[in-house]
Amino acid sequence: HWLMLFSFIALVVAPGALVAAYLWSVAVDQYSSAVGFSVRSEESGTTPDILGQLGALTGTSSTDTDILYEFIQSQELVDRINARLDLNRIYSVHLDQDPVFSHDPAGSIEDLVEYWERMVKIAYDPNTGLMEITALAFTPEDAQNIAQAILDESTLRINELAATARSDATRFARDELDAALERLR
Repeated sequence: HWLMLFSFIALVVAPGALVAAYLWSVAVDQYSSAVGFSVRSEESGTTPDILGQLGALTGTSSTDTDILYEFIQSQELVDRINARLDLNRIYSVHLDQDPVFSHDPAGSIEDLVEYWERMVKIAYDPNTGLMEITALAFTPEDAQNIAQAILDESTLRINELAATARSDATRFARDELDAALERLR
């Protein structure tokens, strides 16, 4: 029994106490800012091509929200927001005091993307299309600025997708009209 008690203390109690001591005395407070939204897209009544109809039957079509979900986790978005807000400065301000939860600014963009995944949480419900993003930072203002930047960049991306879809639909309708006029002649 003494061996089990010693093992429990060495493997559970001691590490738990060390983590608690670090979090209580060393770790810097983090603040969160959350933003939630839903992406509404225009649905077309019919799918013009056979591949689109097969995609609809198998359920493999991507929605704008699915694309946006991947975009928020992408290196492209991290690059854009880093250029806008200087994420290296924001996330490394307490590097000397809290090396476990801070980002090393000397790291590569891949390191920053990995750290981004720890600091930005996405809750996405594919059934309703609702997305909630929670951004963490060491000051409330930085957390709010990051959440706002994500919302701004997401809005731009969704607007680009909508413009492309409108352009494709217009081009397809124009081609169909031209073909119908040719058949009529």
